[in-house]
Amino acid sequence: MASSPPNVPDELLEILRAADVPAWYLDAVQQPTTERQVFMPTGEHLHCVFWNESEIEKPLLLLVHGYRAHTHAWDPIAPFLTGQFRVMAVDLMGMGMSGRRTDYGERLRFANDLASLISQVSDGPVTVVGHSFGGACSIQLAAQHPRLVQRLIVVDTLILFPGLDEERVAGKVGRVQPYPDYASIVGRYRLLPGQPCPPWALAYIAHHSVREVEGGWSWKFDTALPAARLEFGAQAALKQLKMPADFIGGAESVICTAERLAHIEMAIGQGRRAVVIPEAHHHIMLDQPLSLVSTLRALLA
Repeated sequence: MASSPPNVPDELLEILRAADVPAWYLDAVQQPTTERQVFMPTGEHLHCVFWNESEIEKPLLLLVHGYRAHTHAWDPIAPFLTGQFRVMAVDLMGMGMSGRRTDYGERLRFANDLASLISQVSDGPVTVVGHSFGGACSIQLAAQHPRLVQRLIVVDTLILFPGLDEERVAGKVGRVQPYPDYASIVGRYRLLPGQPCPPWALAYIAHHSVREVEGGWSWKFDTALPAARLEFGAQAALKQLKMPADFIGGAESVICTAERLAHIEMAIGQGRRAVVIPEAHHHIMLDQPLSLVSTLRALLA
């Protein structure tokens, strides 16, 4: 275990201040964290970050990011949840600072990684919040390993339904060759899907999405990751859930239309309605972080 390096080094701090970053945001992303490597049965490791690891009397809350993202997606959110929970985030395999594989398999393998992680860091079931691809993996986790998940919250995840969608494979992204310098690669950073985003939030997440390598700079995610498979499996898994489950969507998200949300509510059942955050797009933790915090606090109260 080791203390994480500062999330806001001096060079990034200058960029954020030039972009007029709000004081609350800068305070949140500078909260101290600790990091761990948790090894899978096959030998690869998952990189995890804790905000209050020593508070073992609190129930564990696991945050799971989207495809090709990393734990820093949760930096503006996690500190606001530590009053009630012992909060941790994980880099999925092949992303962030986690290990790499020659064969990543399908979503179920990522879900099984999460099950192995929970079994090693918690003595009982945990609360899981997953965004986008991380939400789909969390649904599979909860369906396949119900004794490990006490509560599930899915954030703006694309869930396909027969009759509404067709299964397909999304395109691969990420240049394999290194970029010559830091400015070149962060200048190429894009959100997928694209959306409006405050410049300070985009600068922060772009900085934490790159790493220096031999010959220049590269993305933190493994460029050998397969193209995302968009399948019907998540909607079938939703119907299997026994624990309380909620869905949060962005009112301006290109993914969660009103028609899709109606299908999601029917699949979840339990009499629970989706929560829609006004003015939020797909990457809610970037464009409406405080609204997301308020929503999560209300759901988890």
